[in-house]
Amino acid sequence: KLSIYWDELISKKIPSYVNFQKIEEEIKEHFGFLKWAFKRIGLPIVVAYILAGIFLFKTNVLGSLVIALIVFLYSNFLPDTDFLMKEKNSNIESKWYEKYALLFFAPVIIYYILDGRKKPFYTKKGKFFHNYKTVLIWGIFLFILGSILWQEPIKMAILPIFGMLGFSFHLIIDGRINNVLSKKLVKHFLHNNSPITSRRQAKV
Repeated sequence: KLSIYWDELISKKIPSYVNFQKIEEEIKEHFGFLKWAFKRIGLPIVVAYILAGIFLFKTNVLGSLVIALIVFLYSNFLPDTDFLMKEKNSNIESKWYEKYALLFFAPVIIYYILDGRKKPFYTKKGKFFHNYKTVLIWGIFLFILGSILWQEPIKMAILPIFGMLGFSFHLIIDGRINNVLSKKLVKHFLHNNSPITSRRQAKV
């Protein structure tokens, strides 16, 4: 039953302009790098955050840490939600707030799109979320969300830190962030992974 439902979802619910096979490839490509990078960058931040909570702020940070890690994982795949934006018709473009509504409330928007109750998004710029500007906007949104959830500064800060980190990891493997640090990071990971290396070079 599950396989039948899944096939029906892919064939009937997902808009025709969405390349689902490409999405599957993107997920596999990014998940491997995410695990590798988290061990070397994310894990030290986790340890530092726990120690800072215990010794400097005298507060329990485990609850906020769990939420931050979920946001970190979610943020790594969030940039690819721009696949729901049509690029072909250059005469039509959705309002900026409609596009960023997809960024902020992706699960809800995607549900309405699959249910046929949401009109398509249009953009004149491909990969609309794959840039520094969106990383910053996403971080500001998470900081506001963290300010609503918690009063302690350390807890308010951890949400945008991990959210922007997860988002940036995605852009790094896509070749959208090209500085000395990102190049070294990707070089270590992709040293023996030529298929991903060639795809990344093609995107740059």
